[in-house]
Amino acid sequence: MSSRLQVAIVAGTLGLSALLPAAFAPAQEVPETPDALPDGPGRDETFYLCTACHGAAIIRQQGMSRELWDQTIDYMVARQQMAPPDAALRTVIVDYLAATFPPRRRAPANPFLP
Repeated sequence: MSSRLQVAIVAGTLGLSALLPAAFAPAQEVPETPDALPDGPGRDETFYLCTACHGAAIIRQQGMSRELWDQTIDYMVARQQMAPPDAALRTVIVDYLAATFPPRRRAPANPFLP
C-alpha cells in the first residue's frame, strides 16, 4: 500500500473519529416543567407526582377511562413503590388525567386479518 494511501486512510479515520462522538452523543436532556402537560385544573399536581418516576411523555401517550387511571395509580403504589397520594390529591390527579387524556377511539378492526 502506498504511503499516500496510508496517510489518506489515517487522516480520514481521524477526521471521522472526530465527528463520531458528536454524532452519537446522547441528546441533552431538557428539564421538564408542568408545561409539558396540557393546561387544566390539576396539571401541576399531576406533573409533580407523576414525573417523580417517569417523564411526561408517557402520560401524554395514554388515553384511559377514569377507572383505568385510578387503577393505574393502584398499580403504581402496589408494584412500583409509589408513595400513595392522599385522597384529595388522588381525586385532583385522576380528575385531571380523565379529563385531559380520555380513552382514545380505537381503529376499526382490519377486515383482511382472520
